[in-house]
Amino acid sequence: MKARHLPLFLAWFAPLHAAEPAGRWFDHAVERSWVENYDPTLVTRRVLTELSFEDHGSDDEIWKIENSFRWGVPLHEGLALGFQALVPVKWQESAGDDLSGIGDFEMRTGLVGRISPALRWGFGVNAVFDTAAEPGLGADAFILRPIAAIRWDFNERINVGFNLEYNVTPADEGSHDVSQLELKFPVVIKLSDRWSGALTYKPRWDLLAESDRHRLELGATRVLGADHQYALSFAVELPLASESFDSKLTAGLSWHF
Repeated sequence: MKARHLPLFLAWFAPLHAAEPAGRWFDHAVERSWVENYDPTLVTRRVLTELSFEDHGSDDEIWKIENSFRWGVPLHEGLALGFQALVPVKWQESAGDDLSGIGDFEMRTGLVGRISPALRWGFGVNAVFDTAAEPGLGADAFILRPIAAIRWDFNERINVGFNLEYNVTPADEGSHDVSQLELKFPVVIKLSDRWSGALTYKPRWDLLAESDRHRLELGATRVLGADHQYALSFAVELPLASESFDSKLTAGLSWHF
C-alpha cells in the first residue's frame, strides 16, 4: 500500500474498531439498547411479551400473545451461545369458526460472534414443535428454520443488516410440508436517547407452491428505565403486492436483566 493511501484506509476502517462499552459485548447495554429488539446478533438476557393482530380479510383475523425468554452465555472472546424459548397463545376468528388456545412451542439456539465491535454475525436454528392445542392454531408439522444474520453499526445512529432464513419440514408431513426461503433487510435508526425506528423489507419464496410475497415492516421502540432495561415496541407489517394478508400490527414489552 502506498503511503499516501494509508490515511484514507485508516479513516474507512476506524469505525469498525470503535471503543467497546464496558461489560460483555453481547449483553444489554445503554449504548446498544436502541437495536436490541431488532438485532439477532445480540443475545442479551431478555423476557419479551408481544401481542400481534393479523388481518387476512373476509372476517379472518388472528390474535396472538407470544411470551419468550432468551439467555446468552460466553464461549470465548468474541463468541457466545444463545438460547430462546417461545410459547404463543392464539385466538383465530373466521367466517366459519373461532379457535383459541396454546399454539406451537418454539425453541431456538445458535452462536453469535463479532468481527469487530461494530460488525457482528449470528447463526442458529429455530425449531417449531407441533404442540398446538387444536388444528388450525399451529403449523400441524415439525418445522426447522436455519437462520444466518449479520449486523453492522454503520455509525452511532444507523444499524443495517441482512437475514437469511429457510423454513423446512425435515420429515414428510404430507399436505403440511413446508419449504420457504425468506430474506430480511433491516435498517434501524436511533432517533434520540430513548427512541429508535426500523424499516425492514421481507421477501419470501414458497418453493413448493412456486409463489412469492413481499412485505414491508415499519417499527418503533421506546426504551425506559435508568439503564434502558425496558422497551416498548410497536410495528406494522404491510404487503407490497396483492395477497389475502392485509396487515399485521404488533406491540411488545421487553425486560432486559
